This record gives sequence, structure tokens and C-alpha cells, in this order.
Amino acid sequence: MNAAFFDTNILVYAADTACPDTRKRDHARQLMQSREVTVSTQVMMEFYGVLRRKLAYGPDVATQWIETLQDEHVVSLDATDVVHAIKLARRYDISHWDGLVLTAAERAGLAVLYTEDLNHGQSYGSVRVCNPFIQDFLA
Repeated sequence: MNAAFFDTNILVYAADTACPDTRKRDHARQLMQSREVTVSTQVMMEFYGVLRRKLAYGPDVATQWIETLQDEHVVSLDATDVVHAIKLARRYDISHWDGLVLTAAERAGLAVLYTEDLNHGQSYGSVRVCNPFIQDFLA
């Protein structure tokens, strides 16, 4: 099984039962079942927020999704990682939150980050971004 870091937006597609783009929903679910999923604590919290606010999940069901993720590989970051993320954000002119996701993927030793938020195919340091709805680098 190939390992990859999953950004919040890919998890949201997988959880969105009312997603108008069923192709994206189904593909996100398939990726989560066929890949070794790695996330960060930041991604877990963002995902919980989207489940509650945008997808209107109740607290118990939203918590169940997060509990499922805790059984995967989870990266916790420290203050040094935050500084590194800010430097990445400045270097690549991206948001500091995206810098933190890249830092977590790097910290996990993963070469692939699944996301729609950054430039597909671009390498940010040692991490290459894959928009899995365009191409799956692990296929």
C-alpha cells in the first residue's frame, strides 16, 4: 500500500454524502481505502470543523470520523515546525496553513501530498503535490 499525506479537502469529499460531484467523492473514498493515510492534528481539527459547520454533521458522527483518523498515521507538529511552515509559506507564496500541511507531510517522510489547494505536480521542497482528481502519482 502506498503512503501519502491527505489534506483536509480530500477528506471532506470522502465524507460529503451530499457531494454534487459524486466522481470526486467516490475517488476520495477509494484513495482513503487504497492508500496508507497520513494526516496531521491540524488536518484533523480542520476536518472536524468542516464536518460540523459546512456538512452539518452532529458532534457524535463528526467525532467518529476523527476517531477513525486517529487510527491512521498522525503527525503532531511543534514550534520549530511552525517556523519552518512560515518560511515555506513565504518562499512559495502560499498560506501559512498550507505551509503547515507541507511541513507535516515532510516530517512524515512522505513524497506525495493529496490536495486541491496547491499547484498540481509542483514540488515544495521534498513534497510533491498531487490533485488526485487530475492524476494519481501513486497509480
